[in-house]
Amino acid sequence: MTAFPDEAFLAAVPVQALSHEPGEGGNLILLRPKVLSKRWAWVLRLMKKPVYRVRLDARGTAVWEACDGVRTVAEVAALVAERFPEEPDTTLRTALFIRELARGKFLNLFQRPGLS
Repeated sequence: MTAFPDEAFLAAVPVQALSHEPGEGGNLILLRPKVLSKRWAWVLRLMKKPVYRVRLDARGTAVWEACDGVRTVAEVAALVAERFPEEPDTTLRTALFIRELARGKFLNLFQRPGLS
């Protein structure tokens, strides 16, 4: 079993897949439709609350804003570590958070061409 995050994951480029809106205190709220399938998108029009609203803290907001489609996971983690120097295990925590965002379809992860 390999340790997480491995080099391939750290080299991945996270790209925001969903929208967000401003929240309290400069933090963000991520908006995720309850139905992601285009085939069933019509169901969203029937719902009173068609989106999940995920409130981020300051650290989550920093991670989300850094996932711009240009920076790698490692670069995002370095940026977050610079912004929150008092927090331990920044690379691991940032990588785990990005992995969960990708699993929840908030982010897409891409490998840069030419990397194996």
